[in-house]
Amino acid sequence: MKRKEFVIKMGTGVLVACSGSCLLSACSPGDDGIQNTGENTGDGGNNGSKPSIDIGVIPEVGDQRKSGRVLFIRIDTGNSTSSFVALEAICPHQSGALVYVPDQQIVQCQLHAAQYELDGDVVRGPQNSSGSTRDLKVYTTALSGTTLTANT
Repeated sequence: MKRKEFVIKMGTGVLVACSGSCLLSACSPGDDGIQNTGENTGDGGNNGSKPSIDIGVIPEVGDQRKSGRVLFIRIDTGNSTSSFVALEAICPHQSGALVYVPDQQIVQCQLHAAQYELDGDVVRGPQNSSGSTRDLKVYTTALSGTTLTANT
């Protein structure tokens, strides 16, 4: 093999390898565009703490906030537990970040666009990907003052 051919073949291989890792990191579940509250950001309750938020951080219907592995969504006006939903924040298909799409009233995976109803039921499975998904976990909530806690 001549030197020029070797450099071209090796350069192409390196380019493909680097491009693949860049694409994978761009689709990682950590970049979901939802602000994490920094409050009780445990692992969804597995370490003894329960995810919670101050309801003041989601004042409008359709607002959402992630705490630990829980996605809190305001679904109604008022300040009672029935005004909020708490769902798992990570898609069960391949761990993509979940976000609420208010105009469609669905929760959608940022990785493969699987969609779920607010009660956790699957609306549409993963797109352009193999495999399937399951219903999302929906957590009961408790409100103490302005602190909303998910019972995980």
